[in-house]
Amino acid sequence: MLKSKIAMLFFVLGCLRLSAEELMYKKYDWSDNPKIHELTSDEKEDNYTILKDKILLDFVYESSGELVLYETRHFIVHFNNEKGIEEMNKIYVPTSTVLEEVDLKARTITHDGKVIPLKKSAIKKIDNLEEKGPYTIFAMEGIDNGGEIEYLYTNKKNYKTNNVIYVQTDQVKKDISVDIYSPENLIYEGKGYNGFPEFTVDTVIKKRNHIYAAVPKVDALYEEKNSANDANKMRFEYQLTYNTSKSRARLYSWEYSGNNIYINNFTFEKGELKAADKFISKLGIGKLGSDELKIQALEQYMKTNINLKEINEFIPVDKMLDLKYGNESSFNRFYIAAAKSLEIPVEVVVTTNRMDRKFDNSFQSLNALQEYLIYYPTIEKFLCPSNYLSRLGFPPPALIGNKGLFVKETEVGDIKTGVAKVKKIDVPSSKDSYNNITASVTFNPETFTPNIKMKLELMGYSAYAVQPNLLYMEDDKKKEFLDNISKIMGVETIVKSASMEGTKSTDVLIHPLVIQSVLETPHLIENAGNKYLFKVGEMLGTQDEMYKDKVRKTDAEIFFTQSYTRLFDIKIPAGYKIKNLESINMDKRFTAEGRQTACFISSYTQEGDILKIKVFEDYQVLTFPKEHFEEYRSVVNASADFNKVILIFEKI
Repeated sequence: MLKSKIAMLFFVLGCLRLSAEELMYKKYDWSDNPKIHELTSDEKEDNYTILKDKILLDFVYESSGELVLYETRHFIVHFNNEKGIEEMNKIYVPTSTVLEEVDLKARTITHDGKVIPLKKSAIKKIDNLEEKGPYTIFAMEGIDNGGEIEYLYTNKKNYKTNNVIYVQTDQVKKDISVDIYSPENLIYEGKGYNGFPEFTVDTVIKKRNHIYAAVPKVDALYEEKNSANDANKMRFEYQLTYNTSKSRARLYSWEYSGNNIYINNFTFEKGELKAADKFISKLGIGKLGSDELKIQALEQYMKTNINLKEINEFIPVDKMLDLKYGNESSFNRFYIAAAKSLEIPVEVVVTTNRMDRKFDNSFQSLNALQEYLIYYPTIEKFLCPSNYLSRLGFPPPALIGNKGLFVKETEVGDIKTGVAKVKKIDVPSSKDSYNNITASVTFNPETFTPNIKMKLELMGYSAYAVQPNLLYMEDDKKKEFLDNISKIMGVETIVKSASMEGTKSTDVLIHPLVIQSVLETPHLIENAGNKYLFKVGEMLGTQDEMYKDKVRKTDAEIFFTQSYTRLFDIKIPAGYKIKNLESINMDKRFTAEGRQTACFISSYTQEGDILKIKVFEDYQVLTFPKEHFEEYRSVVNASADFNKVILIFEKI
């Protein structure tokens, strides 16, 4: 959507062209006499260790005037055990964006220094590897424990104005270096994240631009539970920022990008606006009582009647409504056109997936402009046009709590234009997303089997992956789903009856999904002589536990805020009492800056022969600092601890 006539920026008379002899990959090579590297005991802990990761990006003009990228990568891998050899004896190089495979060579260096070059016959081309596109693959021969492999390749690709490259993995890496070269008139800037250093500008080089950075060592980053793992990895980004042959103005600034977003989303042909007016009139949407009701009606129709297709072409709004399908761009434009027709203020928001990387206001780059939302300021809610699980007020979870570029239309005299500003994408309240169970329990007088009447309510993000999908399920699949979700207290549960409400298109993320079930749960009771053991904790459903096996390296980060309420009324059979009621009470809280942001609290009261248990669990923020991880972990694990609560019924 942001694409404009970028290519025209580079076909400028007098721009610099390089001869083949000046290509930087031709000046770079590996050592003629490779030696086995000595590793410390810490570096040998992993199955293998990456000793070199060289990234050389060379943007050049071909003799034709076309701008291309020569990408060179150089790796050295040391093997610490046989498992490492199994994991890394075959190398995969993706080639989907490659115009020409310029050079490839590899070699094995055994632990005693023997060099085994890669045979050309060992190189294979795969057109589509496991539906991931084309790859060049090759297997290395003669690898032994303590030995190394080294491979170096250069590929010619279409130029890139911007990119993101992660350099941290779950293996230790050493000697990471990056060089970015570009023609004299094209200036690239780079920025590092999560410990990657600042780029240095080469002030010595003539008639070219060169920035570079290096990291001597990067520790392994293992995937941690409840973490934005990719966003926490060390990485760098680069962006073309100036073309001095055209102008001294910065390219892809927020103002520049905001103007492109405005042109692509807020400008329409008369036929498009006329079609939007007709559409709204036909459905009677303009007669609804509030902006929120109007927007909900629009979204409900679009996500049940118009198909989304991945088509790389411009589809006008009027054509989309006729064809009953569109692409992401046409969906975005439709909601803007409809807002214009309904006179509802609207803004376009562009951001990143925060689980991949956070939006960085300080580095103005197309890397930050990947995901689209629509924002309605009069109701302060976001909508994602192209995500069929999402609904108004519940944008995709990976986008909330992030920053984004907000673009709105304004008028200066008779001229309409766009204004861009970086703002926060609000996080919906945990009160709006809930997973609640209300249950009454009686016991069979002969077998002591617990009979349970359960009501499960899912709303907001707690219903996000379920409620929208029910619209597209066949009846037999709905029945299977209902049976499975009724067994939340254990797969051994016998479902006597079950019903479901909140499955209409008008209900999705507006009204809760409600499941009401009558259950028999023989697995929740055990006979222990003259006592009965009731596994009341398992009524929560299976709970995950966060184990502590390593020092936490990243902040805890969850996808969305939500709350859980469990209300259990348990009728104590005549002639029995419960011995250990105090085991029900738990209280774990996470407090930051004087505010409680997470908790697990369970308590009880007894009214005659009715035991009333209340369990409340709540997560009000997305991020919990690693410095206080143990407090957060104690809240999460409290539910797993409650899972183990067993009430002892003994005769009076």
